[in-house]
Amino acid sequence: MIAYFDRYIRNCAIHACSDWGYPDPHDDYFIKMYRRLPEGLRYLLGTGVKRGLIIPKGRSFSLKGLSSDKGPYNWFSRSAETTEPAPNWEYYVQVAEYIRLYPIAKSKNLILKFEDDLMDLALYKDKKVLVCIEVKERATQLEKLIAEIKSYRQQIDYKVNDRGNDALRKAKYIDKQRPEYFCGVAIGAKHEYRVSYPDGHAFELTKDQIPYV
Repeated sequence: MIAYFDRYIRNCAIHACSDWGYPDPHDDYFIKMYRRLPEGLRYLLGTGVKRGLIIPKGRSFSLKGLSSDKGPYNWFSRSAETTEPAPNWEYYVQVAEYIRLYPIAKSKNLILKFEDDLMDLALYKDKKVLVCIEVKERATQLEKLIAEIKSYRQQIDYKVNDRGNDALRKAKYIDKQRPEYFCGVAIGAKHEYRVSYPDGHAFELTKDQIPYV
């Protein structure tokens, strides 16, 4: 499965270089990429490629199950410093989690959403959010974000502009959508919480295990 992803992402990078007038990337470029994307993650992504869950669109991608108004999304961005495509690292983790959850959602008759408003992933039962999932590349980034989300659990001031404030955006999502569970995912880390809504608080996160996934 890893080979499926490695071949696929190499082609995507070559497409990006062609689109942006960059020279084709050397093998060292991909070796560096694979150091940052561990084998288990690449296995999941390769599964997505083989099973048609990842839909190639040149240097970009879409995903099976998404509505026509979603995407495409970019594996790479133009680099301001080099003539090499800059990987959008978080998408690799986010897509891998989508691929992991896709068969679970199908088997339980749940709706899996990608980029659900201000949350990276969400599982719905009909129109009700059961689980919302936020993704970061690295565990340290995830832990920092969760701590910042928790800082809004007592009260959320909707008058405060959330532009550039990722934690406030996620807190607003939780307060509005009222999911039953919240999950944070990064490479090598997963944090699962039950979400409650006690009187006098916007929400509360309690460490738990999500029963649906």
